[in-house]
Amino acid sequence: MRNSQDETAVHLWQLREKAAAIVYSDLKESQRAAFHIAAEWGRWLIASLLLINGGALWGLLSYFGAIKLNAEGLGEYRMPIWCFIVGIVLAVLSGLSAWANWQMHWQNFMHMARYDMLWDPNQWANDPRYSAALDITYWVSIVTGIASLASAVCGGAFLLHGNFIANLL
Repeated sequence: MRNSQDETAVHLWQLREKAAAIVYSDLKESQRAAFHIAAEWGRWLIASLLLINGGALWGLLSYFGAIKLNAEGLGEYRMPIWCFIVGIVLAVLSGLSAWANWQMHWQNFMHMARYDMLWDPNQWANDPRYSAALDITYWVSIVTGIASLASAVCGGAFLLHGNFIANLL
């Protein structure tokens, strides 16, 4: 009877050891994937939104240079210029918060994957460090990204329709 219990205990230990190795490996792979996504996401988002707003601002200012319009003559163009500048700032904030979000994911995976769980039956993966901050940076990234796009649309509307906001009020 004792021999059967010992064999069962050894078998359970081997199963736990395999499970720990699988969990550890999965957490480390998730850590690498999160880091890669952070880099790609931030790069793409910033590049796209900066291209939209920066390109519009560059084109507008280039046009003013071509027609030799000085700062005093910008009157009706001040609002679209500011819309595009705000859009650039929001694009950077969106990319920065997306990057911070994925960095926290990466740090969570790094924190959760414990080496000692591979050999110590009393150890297992840690709880993630960041939870609420992930939600905050996630939503900040989305809201500022949408606001950046809205700034570009607003700047275009100011160019096409003048001060349309004053007309609405």
